[in-house]
Amino acid sequence: MVSLKQPIEGEAWTENINRAVALLEKKENFLFCGDIDADSVGSMISLALFLRLMEKQASIVLTNGLSKNLDYLVKILSHNSIRMLKTENEIKSMGESAEALIICDTANTKLIPFYSVLLENFIAKNLQVIEIDHHFGADSESITKNGIKLFRKANATTEIVGELLQNLTKKLPEAMDPFSQRNILIGLLTGLLGDTAGGKAIQFKEDFDYWMQKWGERLMQNTRWRKAKNGRPGDSKDSKFESPEKIKEYLDHLSREQEECLAALTMKIDSQNGLGFLNLMHSTYKEIKHICPPYDSDRFTDILGFLLNQVPEEAGKIGVVCYNGKNAEGKKCIFIKLRQAIEYNRFDLRQVEVHIKKAYEGYYMGGGGHPSAVSFRVVFFDEEKFISRFHPILDFIRTNMD
Repeated sequence: MVSLKQPIEGEAWTENINRAVALLEKKENFLFCGDIDADSVGSMISLALFLRLMEKQASIVLTNGLSKNLDYLVKILSHNSIRMLKTENEIKSMGESAEALIICDTANTKLIPFYSVLLENFIAKNLQVIEIDHHFGADSESITKNGIKLFRKANATTEIVGELLQNLTKKLPEAMDPFSQRNILIGLLTGLLGDTAGGKAIQFKEDFDYWMQKWGERLMQNTRWRKAKNGRPGDSKDSKFESPEKIKEYLDHLSREQEECLAALTMKIDSQNGLGFLNLMHSTYKEIKHICPPYDSDRFTDILGFLLNQVPEEAGKIGVVCYNGKNAEGKKCIFIKLRQAIEYNRFDLRQVEVHIKKAYEGYYMGGGGHPSAVSFRVVFFDEEKFISRFHPILDFIRTNMD
């Protein structure tokens, strides 16, 4: 039986990270999975790239859902021959070759793509597992009972991966320095910037400053510019990420079409006394479908992150966005996502979970997150009934906002 996640500290942390290092040294073929966002994918890529430097094999479960602004991560995977598994059959094809499973940045099993397939073919067969995560509270839980747990408070899972990489190089002095590798640094920085809204929403400033300075300096040191030669053009300043700021610029980039869609959706925000609510379900899309992409398209994924940040900033304190979608197992559901504005941190959004469970009893599918950002899912059903049940939740937030 799995258990509620708790931060691991002291001797227990040292013991667990040593166990993880020993497993990574011993095994040769690794399978990665996790919730699909900048931090999870950045974490998986960074560790997988280091394993490839050690001449080990790595494959990553990476279904559709990665925004266009993260396309460079897919290119890094392809360039380094790290296999991307997008279907059930591709995952099953790993068969007996996978020697260990590494789960990154995932609060619970409901957020892992193809979890039932991974459970049946790997976890239930006692494949050794390393879990790396920084989500606590709400319905966060250990994925496995006996796996090696690397759980601690952090701004992003890539911070934990950074510490793991440091320990690996201490144990394996013959291994190449991971922080001398541009693509590893890019993966680590992408996760840290992605989970802190580009450095605007920082929970642990000392840790953030340490890693940002360390990785940023190493990225600049290890970026080389090819000069034009024999008719071949040289590298332009836009062809490579030379600093964390350049990565952030790319992550924050919006096309004209995306800007128009975001502006149209912003006009739909119902903002009252610091709380912004945006209903992005079918009724709203009927009105703006000529401008904005449907929820089940990659183009919607591309603007979702921007939108989730926009709503609380427009309202001033807290933003709530509800939209139709599919969970990690492909089942239709309604997403409920809440975020705080950058300058507001006086309401732990995880408090909302108990009220969502009560309002949607029999429909609740799970969720969780951080004090400043949470996400929940309920079974898809009639929009009007969903909204009527949601009003008491909004009232609770308004009443308890400082």
